[in-house]
Amino acid sequence: MNQPLVRPQDHLRIRPDTPVRAQRVIPPRSTALWTVLSLPLLGYFVWYWLALRDCSRLVDDDSEPWFWMAMLFPGLILVIPYAAAQARVVARVEVASRSSLSSAGYLALCVGGFLLPALMPLVLQPRLNQAARIEPAKLRATPLR
Repeated sequence: MNQPLVRPQDHLRIRPDTPVRAQRVIPPRSTALWTVLSLPLLGYFVWYWLALRDCSRLVDDDSEPWFWMAMLFPGLILVIPYAAAQARVVARVEVASRSSLSSAGYLALCVGGFLLPALMPLVLQPRLNQAARIEPAKLRATPLR
């Protein structure tokens, strides 16, 4: 039997009882700047933390960016937590920006980002910037596409 691919964003639940924010939640950031800064590993960690924090604010959940940073850093040595942390940021940006990748695109970005971390801000930051420009109430009402 062919089972459908189960992606992390398919299991993320947005709490319906969270108050809707009326003002912009995150600022847009430069995609080019964060891609260049992510080439050295320290810049990638800063972008990764900011992206998860922005996602948490856009989705209004209590996900802790420091927890995923803790998984990411030793994960460079231990491959499985690193891969899980990479997949997590892709999934959270998809949900926060209400713009999903195809299954093939998701897999390609996770594998590509695993090998070249600077690929992540290059692909994901424009999605966060687009979400930052939308009114919070309108963004929250937009279904994941």
